[in-house]
Amino acid sequence: MTPLQSWAVWAGTHPLATWGAGLALVLAATLAARGAVLFASPRCAPWLGRWSEPRHAVPRLWMALAVSGLLLWGCAEILGELADEWSDTTHWAHLDETLAATLRAHAGVPTLTLFARLTHAGDKEVLAVLAVGVAAALWWRRHRLLAAGWVAALAGNGLLTRGFKHAFERVRPEHVHGISAADGYSFPSGHSSSSLVAYAMLAYLAVRLLPVRWHLPAVLAAAAVTFTVGWSRVVLQVHYASDVLAGWVTGGIWLTCCVLVMNGVGRWHRSRLPVAA
Repeated sequence: MTPLQSWAVWAGTHPLATWGAGLALVLAATLAARGAVLFASPRCAPWLGRWSEPRHAVPRLWMALAVSGLLLWGCAEILGELADEWSDTTHWAHLDETLAATLRAHAGVPTLTLFARLTHAGDKEVLAVLAVGVAAALWWRRHRLLAAGWVAALAGNGLLTRGFKHAFERVRPEHVHGISAADGYSFPSGHSSSSLVAYAMLAYLAVRLLPVRWHLPAVLAAAAVTFTVGWSRVVLQVHYASDVLAGWVTGGIWLTCCVLVMNGVGRWHRSRLPVAA
């Protein structure tokens, strides 16, 4: 048995401990990333200030669109590589199958019931209500660009994920416990990509609109919910681990594209406003 398969057996036998350890790692990585951003910001401020001048607004917008196009092309390439790496003959495919089989054998009803409840944070119905509520609040507060970007991020991610699912046509793992069920294709995980985009976008909006004291809690909460939804899909055996990874890649790249374009459009719009005398 390879080290990857040994880890898969342990994780499948201890899904709650794996969830806790994964949460700790994700939150630590989020804190480290935030620290790196805070460390780099003062050093990048002079260059960013010059690049933020109104005369650069149009080039910034075109650059954002070009970078977004490249990122989406890269996303398709990455997912293609992941699909190949998790083919039937690789060690990674054995990890997928070993983890799914171990969970089928060892995940009890209380554990499955817990994760069946947690996974609702990524359900289409929950995110649809969230999308409408946040969009309405932003529009009412006259944050029209943010409202449009929020809607585009969630709707576009759904279309992108669905397109990838039909491109790869991977069958879901067997799940016969009856506590949670899913149909359709498996790769990439729609719950994983949608939850990342929705809750990370909420954190982005919090950083843009709320006082500083709310920034870190919002970012940490988004990271925790995103990881929890992804792991819940594996524990419930409705997705392979590679499906969830592909969902996070898809959602992360799409979110980056949306933020780049929103910032580019915002600066272009502000450059067109008349300068006060």
